[in-house]
Amino acid sequence: MIFIGKSPYRVSLLGGSSDLDWFVKENGYGICLGYSLNKYSYSVLNLLPKSSTKGILEYSTREEYSDINEIVHPIVREVLLELNISRYIELKTFGFASGGMGLGGSGSFMISLISSLSKAFNLNFSDQQIIEKACFIEIHKLKKPVGKQDQYLCGNSGFNAFNFSANDEVKKIEISLTKEKMLRRLSNSFYLIPTNKQRSSDIVLSKIRLEDKVREKILAIRKIAESFIFYEDEREYKTEQKFHDCINESWEIKRSMSNVMTEHLNDQYENINKLIPNNWIRLIGAGKGGYFLVSSKIKEEDIQKLYYQKGIKGIFKASISEEGIKNFQI
Repeated sequence: MIFIGKSPYRVSLLGGSSDLDWFVKENGYGICLGYSLNKYSYSVLNLLPKSSTKGILEYSTREEYSDINEIVHPIVREVLLELNISRYIELKTFGFASGGMGLGGSGSFMISLISSLSKAFNLNFSDQQIIEKACFIEIHKLKKPVGKQDQYLCGNSGFNAFNFSANDEVKKIEISLTKEKMLRRLSNSFYLIPTNKQRSSDIVLSKIRLEDKVREKILAIRKIAESFIFYEDEREYKTEQKFHDCINESWEIKRSMSNVMTEHLNDQYENINKLIPNNWIRLIGAGKGGYFLVSSKIKEEDIQKLYYQKGIKGIFKASISEEGIKNFQI
């Protein structure tokens, strides 16, 4: 019998960096707004016979293990240790984008893996438990300099906002119907364009913490996110303008951080800005690579013409996932 865990990637819109564990601990709380993307990570596993002497793991490479502590892949190793999985497994992983591409790849992969193991070993974890375990392993076991927005946005379908407190409590912030309606409408014109630059988000995030005045910049990013999430004017055109203004303001602050943009990325940014009439463009994720998110002002058929005529390679619609975490057996 085959067991499959599935988790979407995520698109972060506002509040990014304020969820980082060190910032939350030092400044009381962080906040984020984003949505789950209809691109997915899959973990497909088979329980090997009890007589087996080795397990088999296939991801970007292949490895066999007789001792969990010998597993090279850090996420697979720590997940199996944390869940106390002693039986040998055969695991294959598939995904649209790997970690380092700015779409929450490592969080999405870890959630899909925990979900598949929960199904295979009858652990019966709820979605919330899967998300919490993924956060704990990545932050406390792997000691990564990350926050919790990836896991929470990947683990919940559609648009969501969350508050991350210093005592590790996470609260979902209810988005008004007006805001959700507006965001869903606007997302029909969201596109992702690959920079074709993969980077280690761990390295980028570690360097960001050392940057001069970074605390003040992230506090400003948090304040901008709150100004939209708690915006009280329910007129849709006002809410839409507020959203665009907040994205632009937040991006200008993030762009000013020394470890976010490079000369090559700036050239790509300016080229996209010339070719696609837009409300805004921003780099998704920690920086130094990944994807640009574009809020286009032109129709989808015109975007496709640009794809063929102007050489904007790999552009695709950044549509919402309505599924969230899934696991099943076949």
